[in-house]
Amino acid sequence: MKFDGDDSAYEFYKAYAHSIDFSVKKRYIKRTKVGEVKRRTFCCSKEGKKGFDKRRKNVAFQRPITRIGCKAQMTCLLKKDGLLEIVSFEANHNHELAPTPMKHMLRSNRKISSAQKAIANDAERAGLPIKATIDLLAIQNGGRQNNGFLDSDYKNYIAAQRRAAMIKGDGQAIMDYFRKAQSEDPSFFYSVQLDDDDFVLNMFWADGRSIIDYKYFGDVLCFDTTYRTNEYGRPFAPFVGVNHLKQTIIFERHYFMTKQYHPLSGCLKHFWVQWLENNLIPY
Repeated sequence: MKFDGDDSAYEFYKAYAHSIDFSVKKRYIKRTKVGEVKRRTFCCSKEGKKGFDKRRKNVAFQRPITRIGCKAQMTCLLKKDGLLEIVSFEANHNHELAPTPMKHMLRSNRKISSAQKAIANDAERAGLPIKATIDLLAIQNGGRQNNGFLDSDYKNYIAAQRRAAMIKGDGQAIMDYFRKAQSEDPSFFYSVQLDDDDFVLNMFWADGRSIIDYKYFGDVLCFDTTYRTNEYGRPFAPFVGVNHLKQTIIFERHYFMTKQYHPLSGCLKHFWVQWLENNLIPY
């Protein structure tokens, strides 16, 4: 069998793998002087063995071993006619294949199609929740297993789209505002957490007035993360209280507030946040 290119060969091997329930990966490539693919090997995702990393010897959580030296592979070689031809094929695996009901979870079989991305982008602009959009796609496709991707794949795609759409200068504008507020109010505090790509992940701030108000009226507090209508889809979680005029009705310190607070508390590490936690947030 011959293919007109590297991508065609890969799609063929993926389709074959999907039919018998295993995941594949690109393993080896050799190119000509002009950059053409001369030799290409595709193999089972369980090929090879992971080397020992002494840094992970005493870690609390060990990732499961997935590479167990499986020899299943397909190798293609460039022929004189300019096509890639299969010259080596190993069909046997040294492990059990994935159960058919779980084949949609195999990594090489997962992909968000162009049509699904278009629906996702429209849903995002319309403000639909991620879960609702995934449910809609599942109804259209006859079940989640027929979506062609996992929920986590969809969430990662939406997160990437939100980062790409972030208006240039927004991050700098908020930092400039925080610095200006701090110069005008020595008690003003802010903390910004970045992700691995240096995008803003979380922000926390408190001005001097709010700190003083908490000192006098902090016996009742509301920590509410349900407000999520901002442009970037990030939760805005204000700590809301009442003053001596009782102008706001809120929940007192009980299980509801604990349930809202602790899932986010891991990213709030600064002194003021921990002080608030130690003095008010119940466990």
